[in-house]
Amino acid sequence: MRTKISVLFFFLLGISLYAQDRTITGTVTSSEDGLPIPSANIVIKGTSKGTSTDFDGNYTINANQGDVLEFSYIGFKTVDVTVANQNNINIALETQVSDLDEVVIIGYGSQKKSDLTGAITTVKSEEIEKTPNSNVMQSLQGKVAGVQITSSGSPGNSPNVRIRGVNSIFAGGNPLYVVDGVWYNEIDFLDNSQIETISVLKDMSSTAIFGQRGANGVVIIETKGGKKDRKPVITYNGYTGVQHAQNVVKMANAEQFVTMAYESGSAADIQYVLNAMQRYGRSRLNPNIPDVNTDWYKEVLRDSPITNHSISVSGGGQTTNYGINTSYFSQDGILDMKNEYERFNIQGNFDVDVSDRFKIGINSAFSNATKYNPENGAWFQAYFAVPILPVYDYLNTDATPIPFSDATELGYRGSQNPFPVMTFNQNQLKLRKLLTS
Repeated sequence: MRTKISVLFFFLLGISLYAQDRTITGTVTSSEDGLPIPSANIVIKGTSKGTSTDFDGNYTINANQGDVLEFSYIGFKTVDVTVANQNNINIALETQVSDLDEVVIIGYGSQKKSDLTGAITTVKSEEIEKTPNSNVMQSLQGKVAGVQITSSGSPGNSPNVRIRGVNSIFAGGNPLYVVDGVWYNEIDFLDNSQIETISVLKDMSSTAIFGQRGANGVVIIETKGGKKDRKPVITYNGYTGVQHAQNVVKMANAEQFVTMAYESGSAADIQYVLNAMQRYGRSRLNPNIPDVNTDWYKEVLRDSPITNHSISVSGGGQTTNYGINTSYFSQDGILDMKNEYERFNIQGNFDVDVSDRFKIGINSAFSNATKYNPENGAWFQAYFAVPILPVYDYLNTDATPIPFSDATELGYRGSQNPFPVMTFNQNQLKLRKLLTS
């Protein structure tokens, strides 16, 4: 009887020892390049017990035989492995492209959208390239809540960007721009075709790492680059279009203007009308008005072309990746004057993995642009110019070399004609920038 009890005791003891935790160790790497993945998650499925990998991708966890280990990391496919009679489990995770759409670049690195507590909005390159313009930020108009973007409309001018309103009365209100980790005050050297993603950081929790510089919000821009183990890929993007002014204010014509002058009872206004009829003659359709009917907005506006061409080359080897992008942009303003904008950009980046822990790279951009300072006075003059004044007045012998009309000839105090300003005020600017990081 004692012998049977002893045998049963040792048998149960063996089962108890067999069911105890075993220590599992291993390394988590990327199947694409074989590099270790730090901070990857390893969890015993169905429990709250887990761990994460260190900087070298190594991990240690205690598990029972039969437990299922779940390996996961942002941007990679999740892998489940059942613990058998082994103490070492190495895992190579595969990239999952669909998950990358849920990853948001922030000041501290990257996070999943579902894990974000700060106010951050990300716009992808596909959305940016849908809106042709000279400045990257104008492509965000109407796409990011809480961001107000206003532009003067002049080709090449940077827009005013306000994230969640004005934060200071005296200081500038534009946000801080971070392009591939480097801080800038302006990004007029970038072309839409160079952008991979734009992340807008709106509140204090997301901009805290930038300190006072991030008080007006932060715009983080990631440019396109090459990928490892990929043959050279050549990409061309381009478009050509015509710009046309919409919703232009409809001003009074000559007949309406003369009627208003007589109904006002103003002797001066009536005299101006009489002077115009004496100088330019009477209309054959209505002899009570001058033979002039100028729509000044129609005269100063024009349909203008816009063109963009870009070519990029990207690729990489086992330890290197590179990307080169060249672009040409040209835009004429809708005011019928010398106010076009022309820009040539070239941008390149090159990265090398020296070792598993050490990586070096260079990012350079060169921009050569020509633009004209906007002549806002011409637009305001067109608003106040009277319709009984023609664009050209060949009786005005004092106007040289072009006989533009002058409202002072009718008795008005000012010229009112915007064309002398549009024709002779040409403030050309040449902008060259070389940026390296």
